[in-house]
Amino acid sequence: MPDTAHLTDEEVDEFTRACNRLYSLMHRNRSSLAAAATGADQLSESQLVLLTPLAEEGSMGVGKLATRARVAQPTATRALKQLEGKGFVSRERVSGDDRTVLVTLTHRGLTAWHAADDRMRTLQRSALDQIPPERRATVIDALTELARAIDRTS
Repeated sequence: MPDTAHLTDEEVDEFTRACNRLYSLMHRNRSSLAAAATGADQLSESQLVLLTPLAEEGSMGVGKLATRARVAQPTATRALKQLEGKGFVSRERVSGDDRTVLVTLTHRGLTAWHAADDRMRTLQRSALDQIPPERRATVIDALTELARAIDRTS
């Protein structure tokens, strides 16, 4: 564990405010994108989080999916039942292993995921465009480093 004694309270407070503001804005944007999209094939923020690993990596077991989506397995199981009912995923037991349920994104689910992902990328592109081109790599590097630091400490 790194020595944090050299950090001042003011630095930690400023860091905390910046992180909280960023988290709040990102959460608001994801929620408003989901709310603005209407129709039977629209995905909520939590559904998008769960379907993203399937869209990016393909079919997988519920446990692995829960880990990839960073949710508890019972939470994933409940959400997947709803998603299956809407035709976004299919679930089937793995032959020879009754404990493992394989989850697959359906064509309808993939189409809905792409639509939600396209809306999010448009918003992200707009935000990135607000940063001067010469500072973009620095911002991306800092965010990547921050994500690694948070992952290491959680």
